[in-house]
Amino acid sequence: MRYKFLIFGIIFFICIFVLMEVDKSIQAKILSVSDYVKVFFLDSKEDIANTYNKHIDQVARIESLSAKVQDYDRLKLEIQALRDDRDKLHNLIGIGGITYATSEIHPARIISFATLGQRDRVWLNTDLSRYRQGGNLEDRIFGIVKDNVALGVAVYQNGRIEGFLNGNENCHYDVYIGENKAMGIVSGSRNGKILVDYISDWIEIHKGDKVFTSGLDGIFLENIPVGIVEDVRENYGYLSVDVKPYASVRELSYVWIIDREIPQLGIQDAQNEMLKEVPENENVEESAQVSDNEQS
Repeated sequence: MRYKFLIFGIIFFICIFVLMEVDKSIQAKILSVSDYVKVFFLDSKEDIANTYNKHIDQVARIESLSAKVQDYDRLKLEIQALRDDRDKLHNLIGIGGITYATSEIHPARIISFATLGQRDRVWLNTDLSRYRQGGNLEDRIFGIVKDNVALGVAVYQNGRIEGFLNGNENCHYDVYIGENKAMGIVSGSRNGKILVDYISDWIEIHKGDKVFTSGLDGIFLENIPVGIVEDVRENYGYLSVDVKPYASVRELSYVWIIDREIPQLGIQDAQNEMLKEVPENENVEESAQVSDNEQS
């Protein structure tokens, strides 16, 4: 009987030991699964947070870069205007005449085509209150620039800004052609290219010459690229050229509108101003000399 209790006790302790070992194995497996689930959820949470932050960061970066690009385009146009004014003032040193221009550059957006199927007339959305005050808006012509190249001209009518793009029969502005700066006028289109007319036939123009705005018409700034000459023809005493434009409208987009004012002081006016500054005694001496000459 005593041995039976001993044997039972030994078997009991062996069972407890086995159960403890089994329990440890089960506990380890449970903890392993739990750790896997925790890591999975933590990794998922971190990935979601990183993706969200990356998206927000990309949006902010895109907005920042877009603003910088717009500022860059505006600054490039303003620098071009300052460079042109500098060159003009340099050329006028010692002549006595002064010609200067003030320009404002405003953002605008092409919102639709003016006529179905006609891609060279568009409606522009812009804040007109920011434009140069004074004068009549309906009497002014604005230059349209996209990606720092000339796209066309715009006019104000019926409370809206309508744009006539390169090639349209109503799109006219002055240009220079080639290194010799042959002057011409954009006058519609021919065979899908910009037509430039009224060029003096004594100036040599070649295929591949670059065309850029002259700024003499009070519409554009000077030296804004327009396109490249593809064909040259003689036309009743003057030359005409077909120009492949740099700018195109494949989609509705943002553009810049140039609003110019050109106050001028001509050479004769400058001379009159200089005469007003001459002292009276010098005028008297000059009159006396003239009288003596007449008597002799």
